[in-house]
Amino acid sequence: MSKKILIFSHGELIGDGMMKLPFVRLLSHVFPGAHVTWLAGRHPTIFKTALNPLVNAHIHQVVEYPGYGDSYKHLWQKSWQFFLKDQKIDLIIDTEKKVVSALTLKKIPHHKFVSAAYRWRFSNQKPPNPHQKRDLLLDRLLDLLVVSSGRPLDPKVLESVYDTVVPIECQEHARELLKPYLDHKKVVLLAPGAGGRFKCWPLENFINLAKDLESQGFQPVFILGPAEPEWQQQIQSFLPNAFFPLQETNKTSPYLTIALGQLAAVNVANDGGVGHILASSNQPTISMWGPTEAAKSTPNGRQVVVVKAQDFGGNQMVDIPVTAIYEKVISLAKKNCWN
Repeated sequence: MSKKILIFSHGELIGDGMMKLPFVRLLSHVFPGAHVTWLAGRHPTIFKTALNPLVNAHIHQVVEYPGYGDSYKHLWQKSWQFFLKDQKIDLIIDTEKKVVSALTLKKIPHHKFVSAAYRWRFSNQKPPNPHQKRDLLLDRLLDLLVVSSGRPLDPKVLESVYDTVVPIECQEHARELLKPYLDHKKVVLLAPGAGGRFKCWPLENFINLAKDLESQGFQPVFILGPAEPEWQQQIQSFLPNAFFPLQETNKTSPYLTIALGQLAAVNVANDGGVGHILASSNQPTISMWGPTEAAKSTPNGRQVVVVKAQDFGGNQMVDIPVTAIYEKVISLAKKNCWN
């Protein structure tokens, strides 16, 4: 009988999901053959929708139960029976650090419970140094896997989970979309959107950056999400030759965005979901940060260059100068030697 594992989180937006992707992929390596249920207890999870194709080989059931783990009332209610029936869980991994969540989860029938809440006080197994502070979300998740399994992660396996295998049809479609430019220009992908406008570098800056790059022979390609269609007309009024691949297809998906990023010389993005997706292409990706902390949520990727407003004496995205990003794009494009 396969081992039953329950992973608890408060839910994931697309950026959260991309940050957690290596952790999800490692589940199959650390616990081969296990049946994994992902329980999102506060908000919905992107693992059930847009990112499901990227995780369905590792997560076998996704459950959304709004409010679960948020209130002490669940300590006296068997709410877990609604989504687990009479299953007994072999291992519960609590990826959050709230005491109420940990106590609620421990009410679920289980063999082993692992949680960093309250300095690992409720956990059946603990790390050698339970008080070591880990800023990066992924590092904290990997610690949970090491503690849960009782053994270190295989470095070769750990390296491999950063690679996203993009389906051939998505690779071909991305190449078809960019075909007019790939033979004679270097493409720079620009993603001006983010989950909140306070995390967006001014659109005017993206336009000015694209103008400067176009004058040097680069092809600016803009990745616009469903919340940003009105930007296309504004961008085109200044950049008639700019290209918008996601507006030219009805086959949009995270896989397609990754494939487009893999064809670019350099990607430039804000602190947001699309930035995390482009970083996973493992092409040079400039990730811009303002009021939020890059140390906690740096995108996963082999060639991520973080640029922070604090590096220029500010705290807002507007404080990052266009010249700084332009110079980094030129430098990365030369190093990349992409043709």
